[in-house]
Amino acid sequence: MGSANKVSVALLSDEDIPTCFQVVSKSFGHDAPFVDIYFPNHDTPSGQAQGSKRLLAWKQTDPSSTFLKAVTQAGPDGPEQIIGLAVWTLMKEAPEAELEKAENVEENWPDRDDREFMARLWREYVAPRSRIVEESGGKGVYVLELLAVHPDYQRLGAGAALVEWGTSAADELGLKSVVEGTPVARRLYEKCGFRVEIEEMRFDTGKEFAARRKPKLIFMTRAPES
Repeated sequence: MGSANKVSVALLSDEDIPTCFQVVSKSFGHDAPFVDIYFPNHDTPSGQAQGSKRLLAWKQTDPSSTFLKAVTQAGPDGPEQIIGLAVWTLMKEAPEAELEKAENVEENWPDRDDREFMARLWREYVAPRSRIVEESGGKGVYVLELLAVHPDYQRLGAGAALVEWGTSAADELGLKSVVEGTPVARRLYEKCGFRVEIEEMRFDTGKEFAARRKPKLIFMTRAPES
């Protein structure tokens, strides 16, 4: 895309959710095992409908989470194009370690093995962020729960703009920020002030799931800047 494309960040509306979920699917493809199991069949019509429904429910029921979109326009009169999505959560209590307390597990993972695999991943996934939340002494932390930029619109600054929205909000409150990032996104997060705490998060899901792809995630934190 040309340099004329300018990126801005705004709150997304309920109506934006289906488009944003398509961005999530396109952004990760099948290169992110955690996204593949968390949003089953996310690149199919049924999977996108289900994923959009879950994002919408999350947006409508969790006031601590802020849903953002990155948009661009091809010229001053061109239509707005959604090219990125981020979800930032001000987390003052540790997340539920048991997936069934956080999600409608039977609806989201109708296959029993998928459900059990996801539950075991979740338990280990939330452990590092839970520790940081507990260490905050009740002040809380800003968690970047989801970041996606459409592959056709990368290198325009959308990812950085979405990340910096949350780090600026964290700085205003003097709070840490955390993210479980993919190796591909590591450089972006480091440019935005994040530092590695866990080089590769551990996911011990048991012998019965030994053949399944495990997430490759880096746990990163950012101290607030005054």
